[in-house]
Amino acid sequence: MNEREFGARVRELRQKRGMTQKDLAGERITRNMLSLIESGNASPSVGTLLWLAERLDVPVGYFFSDAEQEGRYLKLSVIGRLKEAYREGDAALCAQICAELPPSSIDDEVAYILAEAHYLLAREQASGFRIRSAGRELDEAQRYAAQSVYAREDFTAAVRYLRELCEAAATSSVSPALCDPSAVSVYVPYLTVAYFRSLADPNAPHEEFVRGSHYERHLNARGLLRGERQNEGIKKLRELSLDASLPFYMQYRVLCDLEDGANMAGDLRLAYSSSRRKIELIDKMKF
Repeated sequence: MNEREFGARVRELRQKRGMTQKDLAGERITRNMLSLIESGNASPSVGTLLWLAERLDVPVGYFFSDAEQEGRYLKLSVIGRLKEAYREGDAALCAQICAELPPSSIDDEVAYILAEAHYLLAREQASGFRIRSAGRELDEAQRYAAQSVYAREDFTAAVRYLRELCEAAATSSVSPALCDPSAVSVYVPYLTVAYFRSLADPNAPHEEFVRGSHYERHLNARGLLRGERQNEGIKKLRELSLDASLPFYMQYRVLCDLEDGANMAGDLRLAYSSSRRKIELIDKMKF
């Protein structure tokens, strides 16, 4: 490797780290000397080489590695931060750290961390009704999962299930995929699947949902609408529709039931406002 290639590698890594020449030079070397090194017009001494490696958090061998070795060295330089962010569930930081890495650094381990990170980011986007953004994150989760031997079928099934939830967020219909018990895993709660099974077949025996949970409140209100306590059911649906913690995949369904209940009760004002809120929700999901 000649001086120009060495200097280019130092400059590229410095920029990836978000450091200025002043940051990298520190107190050991002058900014002018660093500029000469980066432009290929000067060679660093052994002491300067060790200083640059320390400041850039890479082994000295990184500067003289080929493309494949470079990827391994760069992975070593971030794997500690990456695993810490992963343990803390900071999906955005995981993705940010991995953005520094070249494709040669994305091995099975990193690919799996990225797959889970993008899956978590998809859930965050969906919870904020940013369905298109969630879809893009799921595409990334699926892409990285395909690159890792650590991504088991339960993870890829969870990616498919979340995509189904996103696609069904603005509809009151229930697809068979949302009711499939084989989708249940550490990523997909059993009660979520049971909730959709109860929606698909109201006459089937109901699961024992936690009292006061969103699932129990919605299904209970639907039952009241079909019985003789219609007004009570409408009241419960109205309260549920205003609950800010209501999962994204339930909001539209609750509004549909509230509109239907209002129409049955002859409350045209409530039916109209529920319909308007459904339209506003759909518009929100487009972004």
